[in-house]
Amino acid sequence: MNFRFFISSRYFLKKSKNNTVNIISLVSLVGVVVGTASLILVLSVFNGFEKLVLDMYNVFDPHLKISLKKGKTFSPEDLMKKIKFNKGIESCSYVLEEKALVKYQKKEYIATIKGVDNNYLRQINMDSLLIDGIITADFQNNYTAIIGSGIAYHLSLNLENSFQNLQVFLPNRKVKNLHIGNKAFTTSSIMPSAVFNIQPEIDNKYIVVPISFLQNLTGRNLEVSSLEIKLEDIDNLFEIQKKLKNQLPSDFLIQNRYENQSLLYKILNTEKLAVFLVLFFIMLIATFNIASSMAMVIIDKRNDIITLQNIGCKTIDIKLIFFYNSMLKVFSGMILGLILGVAMVFLQSNFGLVKMGDNFIVEAYPVLFSFFDVTIVLIIIVFLGAIFSWYSTSILNKRFNQNLH
Repeated sequence: MNFRFFISSRYFLKKSKNNTVNIISLVSLVGVVVGTASLILVLSVFNGFEKLVLDMYNVFDPHLKISLKKGKTFSPEDLMKKIKFNKGIESCSYVLEEKALVKYQKKEYIATIKGVDNNYLRQINMDSLLIDGIITADFQNNYTAIIGSGIAYHLSLNLENSFQNLQVFLPNRKVKNLHIGNKAFTTSSIMPSAVFNIQPEIDNKYIVVPISFLQNLTGRNLEVSSLEIKLEDIDNLFEIQKKLKNQLPSDFLIQNRYENQSLLYKILNTEKLAVFLVLFFIMLIATFNIASSMAMVIIDKRNDIITLQNIGCKTIDIKLIFFYNSMLKVFSGMILGLILGVAMVFLQSNFGLVKMGDNFIVEAYPVLFSFFDVTIVLIIIVFLGAIFSWYSTSILNKRFNQNLH
């Protein structure tokens, strides 16, 4: 064993005769333990919330979405001939979206009407999202609507009233003057058959209808506003997106689900970064305290330093002894903090010890352990500990120059 490390480990394991030195060393060690555990736990909670939020959006969002860069609708036939030859694509659905005024009895609401084909219903497993009603067996031909729970609540929707349809009003594209009465709008009615619930932003916005219903109402026969693609394996997302960009004309936009919700991802990442920086500064103080406590150790071991010099130890040897001693505290605190943090994440994940209260989507705070986050945390702690320990050793070397030379 290296004699420098042997002496430093003896200093680390053996208590000092001075209780003040022991207390300061213990406090600094506890600071690293708590800081490490806090970083792991808080980042795991943010990962849990991120997964929870994204899962709610990703239920409705496709893996890949193809739309025009300029313009609203297009004929999908030529694109489908190129898309269907790509391996890794499980299915592709036709989608047509329009904003419309909907009216149910005496109540009105501005909603986005999303016309879809049968592939779409299978892609997102729409049946699993329903909280009331059913999807009719022949969805495309029966002309029934699946309504977001927020819109259903606003309209006071009653699915049991089969005699009351939902009226849909769209601007008439053929009329330029909006002051000519009813001709300014095209209108039709559709029977509501089910209510879905995903998350408020979606539930308050969308009504899903057969695409043929919306194509007939808008006069856009055989046209779509986008193609929504589901992949066999999400891990091939970027590879297939790149292939499609090379295959399809340049006037088409191919977006993955992360780009479709870019603002949401930026918000989540910014919040996580802000909390990480706050905890980073706490960790900064904790590791600095470890290095600072080394000053007390050096003062306590002043006689040992003189002895070591007398038996031939060089200045660098003595500096390394106390540097190793400081790093042993950093590593010990880091390992204990890692064990504590992982244990808390495990207990919260399996037993939900900390509850969120009533009226939340989940009962307990969600957590998700990430090896990447833990690795970053450990690297930062070791880096900070090494920097502060070596810097403190160098400063103390100058201060106690008479003992070290």
